[in-house]
Amino acid sequence: MPADLDTAADELYASTREDFTPRRKELAKEAKAAGDTTLAAAIEKLAKPTTSAWLANQLARDPDADLDRLATLGEALREAHANLDGGELRSLSQQRTKLVAALVRQAGELGGQLTEGVMRELEDIFTTAIADPDVARVLLAGRLTSAKDLAATAAAWPSTDMAPAKRPAKPAPKKQRTDREQAELDRRRAAAQEDLEKARAAVKEAEADRKEEERILAQAQKGADEATERVRQVYEELDAAESAEKDARRRVGSASRSVKDAERRASQAWRLVQQAERKLAELGE
Repeated sequence: MPADLDTAADELYASTREDFTPRRKELAKEAKAAGDTTLAAAIEKLAKPTTSAWLANQLARDPDADLDRLATLGEALREAHANLDGGELRSLSQQRTKLVAALVRQAGELGGQLTEGVMRELEDIFTTAIADPDVARVLLAGRLTSAKDLAATAAAWPSTDMAPAKRPAKPAPKKQRTDREQAELDRRRAAAQEDLEKARAAVKEAEADRKEEERILAQAQKGADEATERVRQVYEELDAAESAEKDARRRVGSASRSVKDAERRASQAWRLVQQAERKLAELGE
């Protein structure tokens, strides 16, 4: 059974998001089995953190994170506001922007590739923590549940109920490099930077080539579409011409038969004329 709610919360918010819900059930069950129904109910109410809140909570437990600067920077900003110190405010605002960006980058190192939505929520969390000391306190304790309504989250955890999240001890400082080692490291960094610039230039060139090929492809596709349309029109005209030819040949056949019939009737009429002429000649004799 957990000793108290603070202990249970520390364990849950330090765990992975996948383990949060099943472990919460186990801790509440242990508290009920021990007869502490009030603690069990309080554990069951602990909300599972969103991705952005979980990342912020993990930063609170990372000895290399710069979260400690949130509170001191927020205090300095509030003091500068109170003193109406414009120059100091501008300097501190620039520091705030850099600190928030650095914390988001550190969160990305913990959670891999961040979506745009998660990055925005992390920026909101860190910016609000700088402005609101209660939110900073909850963040440093690693108890955030969501980027929404951070003030309500802070109010749910009175300052007497929790301490800053436990962080593992920082590793011992690295051995000081010799001048030769530093020179070699600088050379390797310069080479790596040069390789990076070349790779970026290659990407830029490849992207330009891709766009040009896409333009050529679009033109070729347009030409193919136009040719297809012309072929369709030619086939339609050919079909119409073949139909007209068939009609004309039918008319030719019909006219040919009519001509033959007229010739037959004319021949018959001519024979009648000849017969009439012979009869007339016979009568004249």
